[in-house]
Amino acid sequence: MVYFTPPDKNDCLTRIVLDGDEYLFKFSFNYEGGFWVLGIYENENSPIVAGIKITPCFPVNWYFRQYIKLPKGVLGVVTRLEKIGRQDFVNGNAQFVYITKDEYAEYVGGGA
Repeated sequence: MVYFTPPDKNDCLTRIVLDGDEYLFKFSFNYEGGFWVLGIYENENSPIVAGIKITPCFPVNWYFRQYIKLPKGVLGVVTRLEKIGRQDFVNGNAQFVYITKDEYAEYVGGGA
């Protein structure tokens, strides 16, 4: 598992290497709706997928991971909160996590 915390900004790009490939993650906080969204890019001008609402207890990339160039594992948020606010990543109430395909398969008993 890889844990990481988005920078303390309303809108930012973060480089991360997952499964040997580099990605740009764009985290944006929507103040009107009170939620975070994620975009995943190959480079600054080339989005793979954008505008995914980040919610607790559900994999962020679940509907996209088999069809496009994304990490094959599971991206999500570890938290006890029902809703992730602007400061929750920074203050430790929520943490972004990547679970590799192999780790996920082991957890669910071999079926990823």
